[in-house]
Amino acid sequence: MKTTSLYRPAELFLFCLVLVLINGCAAVDQKISLNYTRPEFQPVRHSGEITVSRSSSKPPARNAGGEWIVGSLNNTYGVHQADLLSDRSTDEWVTEALLYELRQAGFSAVYADRLPHAAPRSLSITNITVVLNENEGLVSAETKHELKFNVEVYLNGDKAKTFSVASRDDRTVAFSASRVELEKIMLQSLQDAMRKVIPDIITLIDKK
Repeated sequence: MKTTSLYRPAELFLFCLVLVLINGCAAVDQKISLNYTRPEFQPVRHSGEITVSRSSSKPPARNAGGEWIVGSLNNTYGVHQADLLSDRSTDEWVTEALLYELRQAGFSAVYADRLPHAAPRSLSITNITVVLNENEGLVSAETKHELKFNVEVYLNGDKAKTFSVASRDDRTVAFSASRVELEKIMLQSLQDAMRKVIPDIITLIDKK
């Protein structure tokens, strides 16, 4: 009985130490890269110019150092502990992906701060929302990612249609998600969104 009573305080101390270490790691900001690529290209069948612009309801968030805040690292109760940071905004990331896909389809796609008046073909990206939260527990972490945006298609200056796009990813990983895993989650979500909207945009443009 005496031996058992001596071990219990030591076990309790080690358990508390582990909790402190885990919580301490969760309180450190992490930086990820926002890139876009998609290898499975279809043969180029289109041509012509397309101007792409975007409008944001509110500026993307930045920290005191000027880095873009793209997500939140939380404890097991969902309380914010640290930020996920990147050297580019999610608005720019989504825009560059759309330009990339249009160029791969054969179009001469360019970005402009404002759409030119009465342009033959132009697109405006609006209502971009990107949420990435990681709730860290003792032995696992839950990541929740949601991506939403609209693409307004203009033909000869008139709005032809608005496409609403959404993609989400929820998963559980051991301990906490690595930088590579978080970047993969973001990339796959945007790839999924582009696979949904690009064919619809091209089909609409080809009909006119």
